[in-house]
This record gives sequence, C-alpha cells and structure tokens, in this order.
Amino acid sequence: MTHDAKPPAQPEAPLEPGQYGQFLKEHGIATTRLADSCGIETIAIQAEHLPSALKLLRNSQEVKLDLLITVSGVDNNETFDSVYHLWSYSHNNELVLKVMIKKTDVPEGKLPMVPSISNFWSAANWHERETYDLVGIRYSGHPYLRRILNPWDWEGHPLRRDYKQPVDGLNDKNPHSFR
Repeated sequence: MTHDAKPPAQPEAPLEPGQYGQFLKEHGIATTRLADSCGIETIAIQAEHLPSALKLLRNSQEVKLDLLITVSGVDNNETFDSVYHLWSYSHNNELVLKVMIKKTDVPEGKLPMVPSISNFWSAANWHERETYDLVGIRYSGHPYLRRILNPWDWEGHPLRRDYKQPVDGLNDKNPHSFR
C-alpha cells in the first residue's frame, strides 16, 4: 500500500537581515527582509518610517545610497506596494525598498497612503505622480499630486487589478476600429 499524502508544508524561516536591513535595525528602524530582486537586497518598511529611513540611507557615509533610481507602484493580490530603487555611487551597490500597504487596511473608496519623499529627492516628484496616476497610491505631503499621463478627469487607475477599461473607438471590438 502506497501513501501519496504529502507531509504538511513547513513555514519558511524569516530571512536574515542583509547589509541595509541590519544598518537600519542598528539605527532603530525595523525592516522585513524579502526575497532578493535579481540578486539585490530587498526590504519592506512601514510607511511611517520611510522618510527617516531614506534620509539615513542617503546621508550615512557607511551606506551612502545617494541616487533614487525610481519610485514605482504595484497592485499585488493582498497589498499595494510603493517600490523604491536606490543606488550608491560610492559603494557601487543597490537596494530595493518597499512600503507594502495591506488592502484590508485601506478603507472602501479610499486610496492607500504613503509619505511623499519629493521634498527630499526632487526626482521622486514625477515618479510619485506617475504611481498615483497609474496605480492609485496617494503620496501625502506631495507638493502637487495630480495625474501626469492620463487626462485630469480620467476615471480609475489603469494598472490596478480592479480597473475596467472604458469602451472607446480603439477598443470597442468593432472590426472597423484600428485594433
């Protein structure tokens, strides 16, 4: 008699902090190590700690992550993620930092909120506007948070999982349309 039953799955052990997670921990900022992104250390941080963590990572001579490469957003199954890619010219190193907002923590009809870093990194201004426009993450404290790619009166956020494409002349499934 053979048994095809699989043993219960063991929960994965939490990942040990990497260089940057350990650095932030030593300075009183809690992080969670995530699976590396293409070999790059990836950590999650609570939204309220984002500005102080980024200032520390940028200004510390020890790590000196002095270039903000991009800010982007992702609508995952359970979370809305604001994703920051940082680079150090001095140390030739990179970090991916995420603020993950649980969808269950976002009130119905509201957008997830993350503190803006545009007053600290001017390049974040346009990146945060694009993420707001396409994914619907609001950046509190942003000096001029408005749509940047879609018209000002556009309904919804096109990269959200719940987005419904409006019907127009280009996507109406009409055989004479341009698609």
